[in-house]
Amino acid sequence: MYGRYTQDLGTFAKDEAARLRLQQEQGDDGTPRPRRPSELLEYSQGRCAPCCGCAVRCQRFFIARVGEDWVFLILLGLVMALVSWAMDFAIATCLQAQKWMYGGLDTNVLLQYLAWVTYPTVLITFSAGFTQILAPQAVGSGIPEMKTILRGVVLKEYLTLKTFVAKVIGLTCALGSGMPLGKEGPFVHIASMCAALLSRFLSFFGGIYENEARNTEMLAAACAVGVGCCFAAPIGGVLFSIEVTSTFFAVRNYWRGFFAATFSAFIFRVLAVWIKDEETITALFKTRFRLDFPFDLQELPAFAVIGIASGFGGALFVYLNRKIVQFMRRQKTINRFLMKKRLLFPALVTLLISTLTFPPGFGQFMAGQLTQKDTLVTLFDNQTWSKQEPSDEFEYIGILEAWRHPRSNVFVTLIVFILMKFWMSALATTIPVPCGAFMPVFVIGAAFGRLVGESMAAWFPDGIHTDSNKYRIVPGGYAVVGAAALSGAVTHTVSTAVIVFELTGQISHILPVMIAVILANAVAQSLQPSLYDSIIRIKKLPYLPELGWGHHEKYNVRVEDIMVRDVPYVSLNCKYRDLQHVLHSTKMKSLALVDSAESMILLGSIERAQVGALLGHQLHPQRRLQALRQKARASTEDGHRLSEASVCFQVSTEASSFAPVRGGSRKPLKPALKRVPSVPTNSPP
Repeated sequence: MYGRYTQDLGTFAKDEAARLRLQQEQGDDGTPRPRRPSELLEYSQGRCAPCCGCAVRCQRFFIARVGEDWVFLILLGLVMALVSWAMDFAIATCLQAQKWMYGGLDTNVLLQYLAWVTYPTVLITFSAGFTQILAPQAVGSGIPEMKTILRGVVLKEYLTLKTFVAKVIGLTCALGSGMPLGKEGPFVHIASMCAALLSRFLSFFGGIYENEARNTEMLAAACAVGVGCCFAAPIGGVLFSIEVTSTFFAVRNYWRGFFAATFSAFIFRVLAVWIKDEETITALFKTRFRLDFPFDLQELPAFAVIGIASGFGGALFVYLNRKIVQFMRRQKTINRFLMKKRLLFPALVTLLISTLTFPPGFGQFMAGQLTQKDTLVTLFDNQTWSKQEPSDEFEYIGILEAWRHPRSNVFVTLIVFILMKFWMSALATTIPVPCGAFMPVFVIGAAFGRLVGESMAAWFPDGIHTDSNKYRIVPGGYAVVGAAALSGAVTHTVSTAVIVFELTGQISHILPVMIAVILANAVAQSLQPSLYDSIIRIKKLPYLPELGWGHHEKYNVRVEDIMVRDVPYVSLNCKYRDLQHVLHSTKMKSLALVDSAESMILLGSIERAQVGALLGHQLHPQRRLQALRQKARASTEDGHRLSEASVCFQVSTEASSFAPVRGGSRKPLKPALKRVPSVPTNSPP
């Protein structure tokens, strides 16, 4: 049926195009239309004729070339790189202001606590309020919505300028507060909105961007740009966007994603060099692990343990995040109270997390004064923190000082950090602000890997290499493996391995990273859906997620087993009575439109409200009176006088009829609704 429909539609399109072409070539009287004079003739005379003609040709060339894909992708990459750099600059300024306030009040601990708690609470509250007022669609990650949109479902107000502004400003304030939130997921949404807005702008130059299929292809490329400019990882960004947003990916979009993501990541890193933050283009979290002997083969079981444990940890994170949201929704009293006081929940959560991370308080046991970027830099450090010999004492210099506590060792600090950040991140990602969960999970995984690496270094001080050469264990490599494994388990992706390679600038641990990521995915996919599929289920978006393990028997369910067979439909040749019968016999919001009752070729659908509005527009009392007046006027012009009493009509819910009354039967005028047409009883309706 689908093949026949597409064949008929293609034939109709060709015939219609030929007809329109012939109509344009001929005038109204059928004679060939004379060819229009060239627009360049007006520039053929005069002193500046060559310059004017060249300018017109350049204008035509520019307008034609703006429709090219590469121009659109360059603009998209450039805009997203500028947005990413500006947001990073604003976020760093906010975090530096918090440190400045905290450091300037070192004489009074109470004032330090007030400054440490009040600053993020104000920023989170402003972000929640601003987003709620301007565009509530900007709340959350944005990847679940993009998965739904790329499936063909139209979500209103998700790709508008208003949502773009709310997402950018809300995300900047949320990340500037220092809460355990991420920017990767929202950046996918921001890039998609930027692509949609650019398509609308460039549709002025060429109508190709009004094509829905082309817009979908550009949205797929924009998802790659969002990850690429966020981490300066174009290859991992493209692969991650494919894994996260698409179950089916067109290969023709492959080069678009790589081109735009590479250009965006290049501009993003060039801006860092331009403002003197970096000397040259390097990785964001550059590591310096040894390359001659990065790890021993006997360490592979430890890396496998990291992958398996990360799989269980990722499933637990998704489960905990979903249970927190469901608890808030099921408690009617709490839900009703928070609906009235929308800003109270984010303020309370921020107050709780800020209190626990206060550096002179409990935060001293979990490196509470470090930002997420500083935490990753310290966790990827290639030196060993734990004592390998009694005489050894690692010097904590700079930001590494946050991991040292006089009354506990580094193992206690890492364990407390992992446990506290785990539930804090799961709770913080439920705040109604623009935020993601990738970076918090990435940091937690790095801390877990660092814990395993430090334990291995303590158990094997000289390494486990059996030859005469001694190669000590590098805990930073374990941190890289743990970060990739846990983030891959939460998102159900394998491309996090490529992302960590581009983030660290080293590929020496490619084998351990791949082993850990694959094992983590195998464990997590058998226990829980991905974080984005879980959010889709919570928000009840129209999306069909992949079936997990243990549900393979559902793949044998056919569509005919669950579909409704007696579907109300409207055909092209149906009558008014048929339309009324369909409207009265069903309550479905949409009606199927078919070619005919015999062929049953689906042409589309029409909403029930539209059918009712069209019928009301065509068949209402004023329209009938207008038709009567036109008919009477036409009869008068022909010389036939039509008496007012010679026409009567009846208003019914199912049918309307106009019947002339015989000339001899003149009766007193009665209300129109009570008069009956004087037609023979044996005449057909």
